[in-house]
Amino acid sequence: PETIVEFEKRFGRYGLPKNCLSPSYGLAESSVGVAITTPGTPWRADRLDRERFTRSGEAVPAAPGDASPLLVIGCGTPIPGHDIRVVDAAGLELPDHHEGHLQFRGPSSTSGYYRNPEATRALFAGEWLNTGDRAYLSEGTLFITGREKDIIIRGGRNISPYELEQAVGDLAGIRRGCVAVFGSTDATTGTERVVVLAEMRDHDASRHADLKRMINEIAVSLIGAPADDIVLAPPGTIPKTSSGKIRRVAA
Repeated sequence: PETIVEFEKRFGRYGLPKNCLSPSYGLAESSVGVAITTPGTPWRADRLDRERFTRSGEAVPAAPGDASPLLVIGCGTPIPGHDIRVVDAAGLELPDHHEGHLQFRGPSSTSGYYRNPEATRALFAGEWLNTGDRAYLSEGTLFITGREKDIIIRGGRNISPYELEQAVGDLAGIRRGCVAVFGSTDATTGTERVVVLAEMRDHDASRHADLKRMINEIAVSLIGAPADDIVLAPPGTIPKTSSGKIRRVAA
């Protein structure tokens, strides 16, 4: 949401029309398009009670004075002829404002993955296709909350890595876009350890203690507890896809 606000503010003075940006959702398995914010209509973002959402998956509005709400942007409504739904682990459809697994169906859907029958079987749930994304619906509008494989489960809370990665990347000395937050299974406790892997701009080890302290302060404000492990690494450490996305599982 902050990116859109800043973009509109900066280029509005040069004539960029208000509400010309349309947050949308798509994936290759649906020929890219699934949902879109109708061009010209105001985009929306929900301001949620972070604690309630991470513990129960309920998308409840944050109190007016909440210092650390969870912001989730709306990605519009399904394009004509397409349907979306959110289901629980048993495949039962969830009501509005409850996070779960996002599924879709429509005329643009793939028939499967090339020469990969195992992945194709996992993709389908009857006539519905599994996106691998987590989301909730609100009066027909889709709100994406994270990728299934990236969610960290610790102490009964579902933790999404994106906010923490962005905040750590804003610290002086850390390479922006080169931070990976992921879970590592702890066999002794039965939960996951939160690991922050961040690339440093230089090799000055004297700054490590200060950076780790600041990273933990950010973690406490965003996920309610410090990270279990912080690794400060040289440039080029974090694995990425060919398009530059962080490969958290590989990390």
